[in-house]
Amino acid sequence: MARKKRLNTASVLGKNPVSAPKQTSAGYRTAAYVRLSMEDSGKADGYSLQNQETLLMEFINSHSDLHLHKMYVDNGFTGTKFERPAFEEMMQDMRNGTINCIVVKDLSRLGRNYLEAGNYLEQIFPFFKVRFISVTDGYDSISPDFTDEALIIPLKNIINEGYAKDISIKVSSAMETRKRQGKFMAKNPVYGYLKAPDDKNRLVVDPETSGVVQRIFQMRLKGASPGMIAKKLNEEEIPCPSKYFVLKGISKETKYLNSYWSRSTTNRILRNRMYLGCLVYGKTKVSLAKRVKGYAVPEDEWKVVEGTHEALITKEQFDKVQELLEESALEAKNHASYAEGIVQNLFRGMVRCADCGCAMKMGKFRKAKKGAANAYDYYGLYECGRHKMIYEYSCPNKNIRKEALDQAVAESIRYHINLFLDLERAVSELNKKASVRNSAVGMQGQIRKKQQRAAQIEQMTAGIYEDYQDGILSEAEYLQLRKNYADEGARLASEINELMKRETQCSEQFHAEGNLADIVHRYADFQELNREIIEAFISQVKVHTDGRLTVVFRFDDEMEKLQAIADRRKEEAI
Repeated sequence: MARKKRLNTASVLGKNPVSAPKQTSAGYRTAAYVRLSMEDSGKADGYSLQNQETLLMEFINSHSDLHLHKMYVDNGFTGTKFERPAFEEMMQDMRNGTINCIVVKDLSRLGRNYLEAGNYLEQIFPFFKVRFISVTDGYDSISPDFTDEALIIPLKNIINEGYAKDISIKVSSAMETRKRQGKFMAKNPVYGYLKAPDDKNRLVVDPETSGVVQRIFQMRLKGASPGMIAKKLNEEEIPCPSKYFVLKGISKETKYLNSYWSRSTTNRILRNRMYLGCLVYGKTKVSLAKRVKGYAVPEDEWKVVEGTHEALITKEQFDKVQELLEESALEAKNHASYAEGIVQNLFRGMVRCADCGCAMKMGKFRKAKKGAANAYDYYGLYECGRHKMIYEYSCPNKNIRKEALDQAVAESIRYHINLFLDLERAVSELNKKASVRNSAVGMQGQIRKKQQRAAQIEQMTAGIYEDYQDGILSEAEYLQLRKNYADEGARLASEINELMKRETQCSEQFHAEGNLADIVHRYADFQELNREIIEAFISQVKVHTDGRLTVVFRFDDEMEKLQAIADRRKEEAI
């Protein structure tokens, strides 16, 4: 069976990882990592956060070479995924060299995906020379018995993943059964409701927000658009759902304290059938056991249980609002400015607001031509998606015409193409100079001499051993000579390696080789910008409030390499 692909190791290691930290006389800078899948309820079982922290602190305090740097805690995060806040913070500290030892209660706390957990143990931690300890598993990566322990670790990881899959199947089945019974199983209640004090799986009307929901439906029935509704609610300083739940202590996601009403928020409320008093579930599907990632389910396949809680609106109101929403969507879709092929979005997904980082979405518009009846000019306009949703509660308004963006990026690409070709020609000319060639030849001579000396040392090392065996050298003399030869051999190896690097740099031609060179020569004479060219050169375009653009190119590192080669050639040619 083919080996399954592991996680993207390069993205974890980083493009330019720092030098791995080494143990000092002060010991290991230690990270203690604890994780619990469900938010800690204070239960006194072996997996509660408090028990894990106590176990790790006792272990660290009992080992004089371990010194706690920080306790990293992920409360309420599954072990089947590695995208966890505290874990990612710990990995960044590892890359920065802040920590060089990680301690966990057991391997399942690190993760329950055996491929990814194995990748961390076998590749990432050794790459950064980080010591890893799993206390209850008796696993220590610097232990003399590490090889024997390592044989058991993959099996334990497979068992952990199998346990996670088994739990996933049982939990999914139990939740499906309870939902069919009309039980509300989500973490937070639906806006307009609260969880009943005596039954967290039953919704009751929230007197503070139910009126806001009813008002949103009434405003839409009177002709107000979702955007107008959001603007009005923001003006009246009514907290949006995510902010309200934080203020009430229902949610701990404090990042939502700066959230506001938006068109998408009011739209979601207007389309939510839960306000009819029924439980709607099955909108998405995911299966850990079957390795199925989450995906949206068509609305006609959603499951509904009627009469599970008190309705906030009537069915007539809800149906009328849906008609209005569909009419608005159809009108926008059929508007002449949305005709296919009139305005093409070449930068789809690449243009970002420099202030908030939100995607800049391109709207399509038309303007009547002067002096011509029923004739229009069509144009595209990029606007900040966040600003369009919450207006003055977001970043400053900014926009840019499609024609202006196309022209600016095309000029920037042409400039980089010409710069690359100029540097390439300069390097080629400098390569022809005698002084550059002589520099490379001189280094080759030095390399040969040092390689010859290294070969002599190997022979002499073998010779002194024979002399020691024959009694010509004493043990002390033999050990001293062997140390001297070993030290000289190591120094020569380092010098040879450095000279070979420099010789490679001297002889490097940098002709049309590599991705950037291929792309530059392929599109050197392009006349009109298209999506293919943009994807080849551009990673992202940022739009600033003052109209400036920041164009992020994909191959800045290769451009820097070519510039460095050109600079070296100039020095060598002097």
